[in-house]
Amino acid sequence: MKLKNFLASILTVFLIFGMVTPCLAAKNLSSLGKVSTQKKYTMYLGTNDKDTQKREMQIKDIQKQMHEICMKYVDGYTLTLADGYYKDENGKEYREVSLVYVFIDAPIESMKKIMDEALVKFNQSSIFLEETSGKSIFYSGAK
Repeated sequence: MKLKNFLASILTVFLIFGMVTPCLAAKNLSSLGKVSTQKKYTMYLGTNDKDTQKREMQIKDIQKQMHEICMKYVDGYTLTLADGYYKDENGKEYREVSLVYVFIDAPIESMKKIMDEALVKFNQSSIFLEETSGKSIFYSGAK
């Protein structure tokens, strides 16, 4: 019975902090500076060719060409590399390096133009795009 009460207590703490923490985070964020509401787009670009299922270009070359595409349509982005895994229609597994781009407050039209160019240039069947909204600040230190 003690274990059951202990687990119930732990669950209660998680529930309370799960509900309270977002409120505290919003209050704390505004205490750091001017808060703005922005959209964030996260774009996942695989580096394997859709026909060969292999990478046909070096990662650095893909990054360079994507940089040129992105900077035609947005003012900036953040890039990280990730390992992606998928199965084809026959169940065969593949690994590929994915380029993960984060764009803050960019127009959706710009995202479409970037993806349209990337689909053709890197022979992709699709590009995954995620949109989220949130509050953010550009923190520049204590005033």
